Amino acid sequence: MRATRAIKVELVSQLIPGIAAAGVTCLHSNNNLDWIRHDGRLHLVWRTAPSHFASPEVRLEVTSAAVVDGSIASTLCDGSAWRHDTTITLGSDLREPRFIVHDGQLHLIWFQLGVERLKFQPQRVWLATLDEGGWSEPDVIIDEPIVPWRIRRWPDPLNANDPGGDRWAMFDYRGAERMYGPRPADPTIEVRWSDDLRSWSEPQDVHVGGCEMDLALLDDGRMAGVTRNEGPSRHGSDIVIGPSFDRLSSTPIGPKLDSPHLIRWHDELFLFARRSLSFGGNFDVAPRWLPDSVRMRINQALWSITRKRSAIYRFDPEAATVTWAMDLPSRGDCAFASIIDEPDGSLIVADYTSPSSAGDPRWILGQLGETIITATRVTLAD
Repeated sequence: MRATRAIKVELVSQLIPGIAAAGVTCLHSNNNLDWIRHDGRLHLVWRTAPSHFASPEVRLEVTSAAVVDGSIASTLCDGSAWRHDTTITLGSDLREPRFIVHDGQLHLIWFQLGVERLKFQPQRVWLATLDEGGWSEPDVIIDEPIVPWRIRRWPDPLNANDPGGDRWAMFDYRGAERMYGPRPADPTIEVRWSDDLRSWSEPQDVHVGGCEMDLALLDDGRMAGVTRNEGPSRHGSDIVIGPSFDRLSSTPIGPKLDSPHLIRWHDELFLFARRSLSFGGNFDVAPRWLPDSVRMRINQALWSITRKRSAIYRFDPEAATVTWAMDLPSRGDCAFASIIDEPDGSLIVADYTSPSSAGDPRWILGQLGETIITATRVTLAD
């Protein structure tokens, strides 16, 4: 059996507010983010807002820098290299920005919500494209109240033109507004397909009772991943494994793995997600005899008042387990990891967190307070 190599983490720099802001006036909360290396440049997008919650003042800001010597870490040491590329505003909340390269061209996908601070109101999904003239005006690509979580190249067995050939797969969920509404109902994770990122298929249901999901392909052709479940019927997370979307088995686990990002790195599967420091990391701690909707609200309240970390887990699909390995430098409101491989085999992880000056606030206080975006190098010990 191969020995497990220890993980090492090292804070590289603060990006936002900081060198990567490139003159942007950042608001108090800086979170939902993505970055990508493309065509010799490092592109970063993030949400800046008065707080973690919905507001008409929300902006998505996009900046970029020329990559120095092929290294992201070297690029992050040169603040003068960054420039501001575009600002996206729609007069309402904006979240889950994702960079995607299709046919050699860089695209940005995100979704729009409402403006009511204490409501989760998904509305529609947007796309903008980078061309020679800069970033295009955004277009609506899905005019439905869904939340796109992850977009990956994935084999589609039903592809009429190329059965089993790779297409764009969007792992999204619907029904989040009901999950957080006065009469909670289960959300549903679904998958949609596209060849061009603009036209998407009708959804296929994948997992009832979950929201955020990420998957990875295994060497034997199966898929494996995790979901985030907040209720009312499922609480915590599920490890899902199977040969196809309609044949996934689910193994419930106690932790609620918010913001899951699953990657294959050095022949292992690693999961980046939010970790709770209370109740052994478990989410479902309310008495089981309570009605599901009441139990859900108690679990959500306890989750909000406990302390959090952005964490790295080892994912074992054969044992259907995730095992905590290491925390990133993080506290308060945190966890939305975006990951880039370095030429030396390390990872550079952009993520958001409450600043160290805030101490170690409970999650809800972190959501109301300042948050920043940092870059961390992750390596495996020799």
